[in-house]
Amino acid sequence: MAIGTAKIRVPRNIKKGKPFKLQFIIIHPMEPGTRKDKKTGKLIPAHHITKLDITFNGKKVTHMDVGGAVSANPYFAVMMKADEPGTIEISYEDNKGGKWKKSVKVNVS
Repeated sequence: MAIGTAKIRVPRNIKKGKPFKLQFIIIHPMEPGTRKDKKTGKLIPAHHITKLDITFNGKKVTHMDVGGAVSANPYFAVMMKADEPGTIEISYEDNKGGKWKKSVKVNVS
């Protein structure tokens, strides 16, 4: 899979006003810039996600500052509530200028 690809998981049945868990994995190497290449002995350049935002129907749910200490292909989970159907959008960027977005529609009953 390509860097920046995300897999999002939300429950099928979301109850109005009740908490549910948003889970997602982002495919990214998350290099901290402190590891050495075993063959060359040179430092592997830093390449990691720096910030992440989650919105629901255009309103900010949360913002995260992320760094190189997070493992490769990081998993995130956020508890949230929804009072209406809509779209959850996750946007994130890395220290090399990469920017990505992924969204998922949710139904609320």
